Amino acid sequence: MHAGQLRIVFLIILGVVIAAVVAWAQDSDDFLLFDNPVDHDLYAASGEVSIQADVNGDVVAAGQSVTVNGKVAGDVVAAAREVEISSEVGDDVRAAGQHIRVNSPVTGHIVAAGQTVTISKPVGDWAWLAGSTVNVLDSVGGELKIHAQEIHINGQIIGNAELNGEKLSLGPKAIVLGDLTWRSQNDAEIDPEARIDGAFIKESLPDYMDDLESGGGLFFTLRIIVAVAVLFLLFGRPMRATADRIAAEPGFSLVIGFVVLIVAPVLALLLFVTGIGTWLGFALLGAYLVVLLLGMLTGLFSLSDLALRRFQSSPAAWQALIAIVATVVAVGLLSYVPVLGSLVVVAVWLLGVGALCRGSWLLLQKYRNDSLQAS
Repeated sequence: MHAGQLRIVFLIILGVVIAAVVAWAQDSDDFLLFDNPVDHDLYAASGEVSIQADVNGDVVAAGQSVTVNGKVAGDVVAAAREVEISSEVGDDVRAAGQHIRVNSPVTGHIVAAGQTVTISKPVGDWAWLAGSTVNVLDSVGGELKIHAQEIHINGQIIGNAELNGEKLSLGPKAIVLGDLTWRSQNDAEIDPEARIDGAFIKESLPDYMDDLESGGGLFFTLRIIVAVAVLFLLFGRPMRATADRIAAEPGFSLVIGFVVLIVAPVLALLLFVTGIGTWLGFALLGAYLVVLLLGMLTGLFSLSDLALRRFQSSPAAWQALIAIVATVVAVGLLSYVPVLGSLVVVAVWLLGVGALCRGSWLLLQKYRNDSLQAS
């Protein structure tokens, strides 16, 4: 396996392991504020986690947002839509999320994956980063390896730099003391004041990076795994109820999924063309796209959950997460099989869409009945 693939596999495992924190966290309120010093490891999961005091140990946190403004003696492991670290970290940082910002020095290394990753203070050791846009604005004490669409570097890299992506820009403060390898179909943008002491090596993207650009590959698998895992951890009970619904009436779920897949876009088109309700058409189309995405995720989870519960009637959260990883990878590999693979993917998709829509309808009916009884 290519070294770059190994790093991405590591990031996949990291994302799922971090997500599992939600299941075992010591605290799980909607908002958690730590404003008194903590003299041990800190585990927290919430909608919002805010650490404003020093922690004499590791921090492991997950939620919608994780903010670290107190000094951490050990590691910081975080998974959230927004991760912001603004105080010194005595060891390593491992983070996964949509937006990751490290605004304070890190003594050890950094492994981070997100839509945007910004490192604006020194990193004592090496850094492995992945995302859509990655910014390295200060020094990295070891090697730097990045997989991203856009890469911006404006700091000193003590070791070698291996960079894969579509766009690379080196700012005037960029210094690479070792070799810089740039794998891309495009040329790098290098400021005249930037410095590369070693060799500058330009290579074409390897085959697996071509897969990533076309929507497949390991990054796509990473996103699907994390999305399914987060849905399970946040909505475990309704997700398992959906899986039970599919197990009880798979044919009915398939029919509903097929009807929704065909009828919804046609209805939206009629609303647009006739002018009866243009805004309603936009709303229906938006809801349709959301249902398609959630339907695939729901179908994958249901498949993993039903398979797992054949062997374990009451599986633990970590077992469910392992089953999710195995199912997503297995379906992804099966999708490459001609005809059969496509049929399996479509079936999983339709089952998920059908069960999701039926569950939503039943929930609306329950809400309506409760409202009538209350009145």
